[in-house]
Amino acid sequence: MGVTMANLHKIKVTGFGSFINDEAKNGKLVGRFNNLSDSVNAGLAENLERLINNNVLKENTADKMRKLFYNNPLLNITDAVLVHNDFADWNLLTDGNAITGIIDWDECVGGYAVEEIACWSTFFEPERLNKFLEGYFSVTDKPENFEEMFELLRLRYTISKIALRTKRYTYEKTDFLKGMIEKGTKHLEASIKYFNL
Repeated sequence: MGVTMANLHKIKVTGFGSFINDEAKNGKLVGRFNNLSDSVNAGLAENLERLINNNVLKENTADKMRKLFYNNPLLNITDAVLVHNDFADWNLLTDGNAITGIIDWDECVGGYAVEEIACWSTFFEPERLNKFLEGYFSVTDKPENFEEMFELLRLRYTISKIALRTKRYTYEKTDFLKGMIEKGTKHLEASIKYFNL
């Protein structure tokens, strides 16, 4: 899986975030934002407000998160790659020995490779991460600031997912969604501890 994702990330695109439809019609993948920082911070205020209103976060913790993301020099990245954005077991085809295809491209975006790794890590138990990273970095160089970027982008992904799930839970009160919110909250607590928020 790591090798396959790393090879996917060799596909360069222009810009970050969701792709502009008019450009896609012309055969070009052009994201809506010029840099990673603008992409990561898009919607952050709304996401954090939702988590405060649903008693997932306290205001002072949300303020610290805003400061962590806004004007963070780690996010000053302008070279984007194709990010599947839902790269997981259930979207990979295999012949039993090797990955033969990737499906479900509806959430793909222009992004930074570490974003996708951070996203992937929230789907599975931590034990899978080391082997995955071993495969990933067997075909590409490891960024100098990988751990901090990984934790930062994992936190952003977690904020987004919990905000989406709490919104959905207001009209679809299922045990499944409640469990997903609880799982996300555990990821959030780990990030709060990592960044001492």
